[in-house]
Amino acid sequence: MKPSLRSAGPKINFVGEHLPANRIKQRWEIGQPAIVAWLQIPSANHAELLATLGFDGLVVDLQHSLIDFRTAVEMLTAIEGRGCEPLVRVSQNEYTEVGRLLDAGASGIIAPLIDTSEAAQALVDAFHYPPRGSRSLGPRRPVLRWGQDYRNRTHDLLVSLAMVESRAALENLEAILAVPGLDGVFIGPSDLALALGRDPAADPTDAVVLDAIRQVRESAHAAGKRIGIFCGSAESARERIHEGFDLVSIGTDLQMLASTAIAGLRHFSE
Repeated sequence: MKPSLRSAGPKINFVGEHLPANRIKQRWEIGQPAIVAWLQIPSANHAELLATLGFDGLVVDLQHSLIDFRTAVEMLTAIEGRGCEPLVRVSQNEYTEVGRLLDAGASGIIAPLIDTSEAAQALVDAFHYPPRGSRSLGPRRPVLRWGQDYRNRTHDLLVSLAMVESRAALENLEAILAVPGLDGVFIGPSDLALALGRDPAADPTDAVVLDAIRQVRESAHAAGKRIGIFCGSAESARERIHEGFDLVSIGTDLQMLASTAIAGLRHFSE
């Protein structure tokens, strides 16, 4: 009898017998913050490199970058393959875009400009399957990681954060935080500063902006929600962790590239 060609190789698990937890949620469960970096360069190669360095997650930024959907999928795959959580800041809080990126393997979504509880509810609806939400079924990539029961476990496996970066969001913060199924909120300090009539800064020092950031953090924790913030540096991120933030960034890949290049060039100007 001719041997089967398929019997020679290892058994491939297509149904996910082992369901690893979301690394960011694991950190939260043990009372630890999650540290992420922000990706704006359209490259799976550099995303994979950064994913090996120890970050809990990497955020693929589709709002303020040149990254398109096809490249984003390649980046998500590369990040996940290195044991790092692939998150996406979507270009807008739109049902189809959120669902499509989750189907592509995003383990978390950060949605910009969430100004009302209705907008936060729209994010939750796009994020979760019925009866919790209204997401359409088609998780092609997620089942390879999470298994066939993925659709029943999105609340446990995925991270959903609504960006607070406007006066309207501050005014409606309590209602936004009350939306069931939303993990928490994420502060965009530069846009928040602009909305408050102050100069934008990734690491603000303006008292008005700092007070608003404190109010959002305290309100989020009082509501039992998680709180994240964009930081322009590791030093600033460390301060935010001491203040009690649950998720912090340490700048963008573009910033990291520029700072390393500048440091190198200084050797030739001394």
